[in-house]
Amino acid sequence: MNAPGPHQRDGFRPRRHYRRGRGWTSTAVATIVGFTCLVPTPVASAEDTVTYEIFSDTVGVLTGVEYRDTSGKHLLQDVPLPWTLTVPVVNATSPTRDGSELRADWRPNFRTAATVGRLLQGHFVTVRIRRGNDVLCESILDVGNATCYGSVPHTAENESSPGNLP
Repeated sequence: MNAPGPHQRDGFRPRRHYRRGRGWTSTAVATIVGFTCLVPTPVASAEDTVTYEIFSDTVGVLTGVEYRDTSGKHLLQDVPLPWTLTVPVVNATSPTRDGSELRADWRPNFRTAATVGRLLQGHFVTVRIRRGNDVLCESILDVGNATCYGSVPHTAENESSPGNLP
C-alpha cells in the first residue's frame, strides 16, 4: 500500500472538494420542490347550472316537487304551476348524487289505481331539466308523477301532448 500523503492519516481519505458552481442544480431542485409544496393546489370545483321546469295547462298545484342541487335533495310541498328554478349541480349528467334530478307528484291523497287513473287521465304535466339551451331530460305524463334525471337523456316522444303546451 502507498504511504499516506501529506493530507492523509492512517488510511483516512479527506473529503473531495467540489468545484465551485457544481452543486447548484441540486440546490435549485430542492428549492423548487420546497416552494411547490407551499403553494396550494387549486381544488376542482367546476359546477354546472341547470334549470328545472314544471308546467301544465290542466294541473294548477303539485303535491310535491323534489329536486337536487350541490347541497343535496330538497322537497317542496303544495307548489303552484308553472314552476322554474335554476340551481348549481356538481355535474348535470352524473348518475350519482352529484347529478341533476327532478320529481313532480300531483296524485291525490287517496291513492287507488282506479281513482288515480280516472281523475288524472288527460291532466298532463311536463317536467324538464335544461343546461343552458340544451334539454337534458323532458317527460310529459298524466299518471300523477313524473321524474327526470340529467344522466338519462330523454325527451317526450309527442312534444305537443294535449293540454300541456310550454
